[in-house]
Amino acid sequence: MPYQKGVSREQITLMPDVLEDYVSEENPVRVIDAFVERLDMGAHGFKAEAAVEGRPGYDPRDMLKIYIYGYQNKIRSSRKLQVECGRNVEVMWLTGKLIPDFRCIADFRKNNAAAIKQVFHAFVTLCNQAGLLSKEFVAIDGSKFRAVNSEDNAYVKKTVEKNISELDEKITRYLTELDKNDSGEEKAPNQMTADEIECLIQHLESRKSRLEGIFDALEKSGENQICTVDPEARLMKTRDGFRTCFNVQTAVEGNHHLVVDFQVTSEGVDQELLELDVQSAKRALGVDTLECAADKGYRSDTQVLRCLLNGDMPNVYTHNKQDCYSFTFERTNMEATPEMLSSRDPAVVLQCVYAGVLPDALKKRGVELKVKKGGSQHLYMDIQTGELVTRAQTLEKINIKRKKPLSYFFVRNPDTDTVTCPMGQTLIRAGNSHPHEPHYSQNARYTRPSVCLKCKNKCTAGERRNITFKPGQLERRATFYDDCFSESLMSRTKGKYVPVLLPNPDKVVLRFYPDYEKLRLRKQLVEHPYGTVKRWNDGSYLLLKGKLKASADLALLFLGYNFKRVINLIGTKEMLAMMSA
Repeated sequence: MPYQKGVSREQITLMPDVLEDYVSEENPVRVIDAFVERLDMGAHGFKAEAAVEGRPGYDPRDMLKIYIYGYQNKIRSSRKLQVECGRNVEVMWLTGKLIPDFRCIADFRKNNAAAIKQVFHAFVTLCNQAGLLSKEFVAIDGSKFRAVNSEDNAYVKKTVEKNISELDEKITRYLTELDKNDSGEEKAPNQMTADEIECLIQHLESRKSRLEGIFDALEKSGENQICTVDPEARLMKTRDGFRTCFNVQTAVEGNHHLVVDFQVTSEGVDQELLELDVQSAKRALGVDTLECAADKGYRSDTQVLRCLLNGDMPNVYTHNKQDCYSFTFERTNMEATPEMLSSRDPAVVLQCVYAGVLPDALKKRGVELKVKKGGSQHLYMDIQTGELVTRAQTLEKINIKRKKPLSYFFVRNPDTDTVTCPMGQTLIRAGNSHPHEPHYSQNARYTRPSVCLKCKNKCTAGERRNITFKPGQLERRATFYDDCFSESLMSRTKGKYVPVLLPNPDKVVLRFYPDYEKLRLRKQLVEHPYGTVKRWNDGSYLLLKGKLKASADLALLFLGYNFKRVINLIGTKEMLAMMSA
């Protein structure tokens, strides 16, 4: 059976003369066209009016369509986009067969960075109005994106200082070798000539001068590191080691896994970014309060408390061996009024907590507030000055001389129920250590005043020694001798301080129990967009320098992800209807 054969290249064919015939009604490029045409370009920051004089420029709508199409189809390079404009029928349909130069395409993305991010927010707003976004819950995570700065052009202050010191040593060594050449001493067979040494010293001096300039810049800025190509990027720890990156924070809603907002930061870790992410997600969704879930990298008591005071629910994994976040405040005598209890101002909410009353903003699942009685506080008063101090402040260094004991341990004999002290004397049992406290009832106390009074090398600064053993414990070290030999013995001066018992103020304890069901759901939501953008769309690296321009690159990446996601969910026709609504 013969193979299928195409038509002859020389045969005349009647191809459609109208571009509209090449694009079907369900082609996704129609959605791109409808979305861009409905945008108010001037309100988003694009140049809305054409120039009166000079050569006509390209309409920003056409340039934006090219980029949205390119990022949807793994084409981020301006040169490749130029090629697509001349051969891709879908791009021809979008732009009307315009073929901008690659420099013009690249400059549009670079010069309209803030406006492009506004376009991303415009699509999120459109999805929000169509009811596609969940306004109750978002998942938050951060990921590292490679910056336009190699690791060779990233300098850490400590490393720069070390390299300058090494260059000084090398220069000194070569200068010494140059002096030997000048003195006319006999040269080794492979020794460099004077001209070669001088050339090498000039090269080392040039490197040293450059590093000294970088070190001075670090000193002035107060930063620990600097990147010379992209100053806003930072060396960050990744799975591949330390790389020059930006830390990109995203918030993904829980209904259809759409990216509702993102932030580009220079922070190496996520710990202090939780409140920033939640606030930006709230602005994107247009809500006053929000529940979120984040991984252990966001574990910060300060950030969790600030989110709670804002009325949000920050579900973050707790510290090890803890089931909740606990915050303790000193209770005030202020009375919380009904207006204060209904307020959403974080400062007013905190005042209600200090008053010991749970405000309306915190009346949510997993939040509880308890008031604990303060009890008493044991202090000491200086008899001469009347100053109140703690027990640790009453201790002073004293100098007591002791000889080396026979042993450094108290040894217990369970058969005779006695204890042998470090000087070889026998102590007898004197009862339990705390007879009024049941959990100490098993501890045994041993002493023998008649022996301690006569001992000339006793293990205490007082008159006698009481030693306590727990059940099953057979020996205890006498640390008193170690303190005497090291002259670090501390004791309270007799007759100088008087014990004082003062009442402690009541404590308010605010506890927050994270929802672990939401935490388990977090990974299913937020990891998928990162995997799609980084792996499928080759977006693990950025093409522009600086946070603002990097935001434009990422806005197009996440916009392309959201576009394809919504098309897969509701289809092209529904999206076109959504655009025209």
